[in-house]
Amino acid sequence: MRIALDVTQVLKKEGRGIARYIQAVVPELVDLHPSSQWNLCIRGSRWSRRGLVDDWLPSVKRSWLPFSSWMTAGGTDLFHSFGNHLPAISSVPTTFTLHDFRVLDTSQGGGATGARLRRNIARSDGILCQTEHGKSRLFEYFPKYSGVVSVVSLGVDHEHFQPQEPEAIAAVRAKFGFTFPFLLQLGSWFPHKNLELSLRAFSQSRSLQEGMHLVFVGGGATEAYKKSLQELSSALGVTDYVHWIENVSGKELPGILSASQCLLQPSRYEGFALPILEAMATGVPGVLSNSSCLPEVSAGIWPALPVDDADGFASAMDAMSMDETLREKTVADGLRHAAGFTWQETARKTGVFFQDVLA
Repeated sequence: MRIALDVTQVLKKEGRGIARYIQAVVPELVDLHPSSQWNLCIRGSRWSRRGLVDDWLPSVKRSWLPFSSWMTAGGTDLFHSFGNHLPAISSVPTTFTLHDFRVLDTSQGGGATGARLRRNIARSDGILCQTEHGKSRLFEYFPKYSGVVSVVSLGVDHEHFQPQEPEAIAAVRAKFGFTFPFLLQLGSWFPHKNLELSLRAFSQSRSLQEGMHLVFVGGGATEAYKKSLQELSSALGVTDYVHWIENVSGKELPGILSASQCLLQPSRYEGFALPILEAMATGVPGVLSNSSCLPEVSAGIWPALPVDDADGFASAMDAMSMDETLREKTVADGLRHAAGFTWQETARKTGVFFQDVLA
């Protein structure tokens, strides 16, 4: 196969979802298909930043896509985009990874981003969905779509995300000042992440009464939104027990996860929610909302509550934090479940998808 891959989003800020996906799956694809020819494409002005990834797969060809409106054959059998960008005109089959339908599911028409998504679906010869939920949304919106559709889950780096030694956990606690037991919400601070549910549930939890704190690790909130969260924290009387930590490196995440009592995933919408599997692989239990793909990804191992059910969320986080029998079972089930998700398997299924499109 001669495959051109649009990897432009690998140049985004370290650790963001699509960039991590590209960084993890592309090397595995190259390793699994050594006889194939790979071409890493970077769109528009971001070509000038390609030096940021000079040490990433240095032996693989790189190409500049000056315009996103066309794609010539140029020794290529197929063009795949890992983001929401496909050329309007292409002399070869085009496919892309559809991360989620949030833009259409949560806003009327989806604006310019929704329009681009609709165009790309109409143009594509195949679509990779990351969950069965995503596939069902695809056919809800586009019941007559005739291209190849495959569901390929994301993977876990099990060399990185695994139960941590006590010394590593102690080092993380010392670095971040975690002198207390804590609940953790990990990820961007955007409205759809529903940090409000974590705050409200925490404020009425037995965990708070027992001396636990609530830690948010992530960032990216606008000043207005972060202020609203801090005002809510103050109104609930939990400001002294809530901590906001930004600019955490990916290397530190397993230690932070292992130091926590429980991961909270209250999102109103997710395309995959990889932190669920990474927490499971690290030996951490959790609680999540029952929205979008979250129950599917967790396979029923973690309790799932409605996105506005603060009472239920509080009860579930208390149980996961303080019921040792339940914790042990949930951790064991989570470790087994997460073991089935690897980037090698993601790459293998992605390669099969490419072959199916070209068949």
